[in-house]
Amino acid sequence: MRFAGMNRSEWMYRWSRVDDPRYLVQVRKFVATAKTHRESLNQTTTICPCSHCKNLKAHEDGVVQPHLVRFGFIKDYTV
Repeated sequence: MRFAGMNRSEWMYRWSRVDDPRYLVQVRKFVATAKTHRESLNQTTTICPCSHCKNLKAHEDGVVQPHLVRFGFIKDYTV
């Protein structure tokens, strides 16, 4: 997922997940885009790219967003 005018690694890995409100804005956009994608595949859950789940567990969207805030993205996330 690419966001216009922004290097993804900047917001995913360099911004503070706790202190920078821009991070939460980008995570919300990311989850919304992931939801659209999973719905196009007729799936009910999203594979969670947080550093805890490591793209191995799927959750409802309401779980993925807090995971990304709490744990951050898995290292070198690309998919």
